Amino acid sequence: MKISAFDLNLFVIMNSIYTEGSLTKAAEVVGITQPAVSNALSRLREKFDDELFVRTGSGMVPTQKTENIIKDIQNALQLMQKSVNEPDEFDPATSQKTFRISLGDINEGRILAILISKIEKQAPNIKLECYYTARGQVPHALATNELSFAVDPFIPNSKDTNSSKVFSDKFVIAHRANHPVSKITEITLDEALKLKYINISNRKRGASVVEMEMQKMQLQPEIALRAQHYLVTPEIVRSSDLCLLCSETFAKKHGLSYVNLPFDVPPLEQYLIWHKSDDNDGSHIWMRTLIAESFQEVNAAAL
Repeated sequence: MKISAFDLNLFVIMNSIYTEGSLTKAAEVVGITQPAVSNALSRLREKFDDELFVRTGSGMVPTQKTENIIKDIQNALQLMQKSVNEPDEFDPATSQKTFRISLGDINEGRILAILISKIEKQAPNIKLECYYTARGQVPHALATNELSFAVDPFIPNSKDTNSSKVFSDKFVIAHRANHPVSKITEITLDEALKLKYINISNRKRGASVVEMEMQKMQLQPEIALRAQHYLVTPEIVRSSDLCLLCSETFAKKHGLSYVNLPFDVPPLEQYLIWHKSDDNDGSHIWMRTLIAESFQEVNAAAL
């Protein structure tokens, strides 16, 4: 008898009947109806040409045929369950895998140096490719393995992805040393609106999280410079009167002076995003851990 002729779910039902001694209880354990269990038993009896279980006053009693094969069936089911539950084996020391991550320039600046250092120590042959993928294209890129991971402030509206928060920080107003605002301990809203700001976006009129919160209050900061990349801003801020709405860790990392915002804004959060099919992949679990640890070190260094 070939295994290809079997519906493997029949073995699950057979084992449940054996352990429970009742068709009704077996149905509850498996999560199907009692008639469905009876139908499965009929199919099993036909396949094995044996009664397999005999109904008695004390329940369903296994035949000798069942007793002869049940241990092998249970071992096989346990092995399959273990394969499903346990992460795939992965040895970072010998792996030559390439990971592709959508980060954006500010997250590259935050963690790449830390992440590469960790990879070099644990997995010298692993390669990393970082490039930005448009937010709306991330789920498809993850599903087709064009990307291994994405890091973004927004979680995709997709049932096929999972995510984990890896970073959270408050927004501040960064400025150069000796800027007139540096004499102010707690800046007021009116004073904040008198400042000139740098806007960072890859869209012509893209607004930052802080700007969107200000727009809700019908306020508009004066944008004196629009640029595409955060990493160009520290030198501009240090050499001009322009201010930057950014995270506190970014200001600290680049040695910028800053003051707290004069109004409440939700914190800046970053999420690590991956495809659900990679949940139990050993290499993905390893890399997810390294990325999360890298962000944790960024947070710790800013304290």
